[in-house]
Amino acid sequence: MPVSLLPDALALAREALLAQASVTALVGTRIYDRIPGTPTWPLLVLTVIGEVELEWHTGNARVQVDVWGAGSTATDAANALTIARTVRSVTRDLRGSWTAGDISNAAPSTIIPAPDQTTGRARYVIDLLLETNP
Repeated sequence: MPVSLLPDALALAREALLAQASVTALVGTRIYDRIPGTPTWPLLVLTVIGEVELEWHTGNARVQVDVWGAGSTATDAANALTIARTVRSVTRDLRGSWTAGDISNAAPSTIIPAPDQTTGRARYVIDLLLETNP
């Protein structure tokens, strides 16, 4: 019997975040794996920082969420921080069965300010720790 592959953590995190009304109220469906060519701000960019297989049916993934604000003003930074705090607040609601796989456990990590070095655009980084299952 072939062993199931663990789910794509990025696709799973994106699908679960898109299901969170409090997140989509702030960024709509603008949750990507990279900044698009013609972006509409604010937006979220997801990156899988690391994955490990705990057992054949359980994986752990660290998914970084870059919360990009609308600009570089203090108001833009405050709004981006609100989005980051909202993502943190719904992390445990990501648990469940999704088309891309299952999230059996989810926990947020710290929120770190990381404004863009070139433009000063507001950005906050938050890590999500996901336990995944096929």
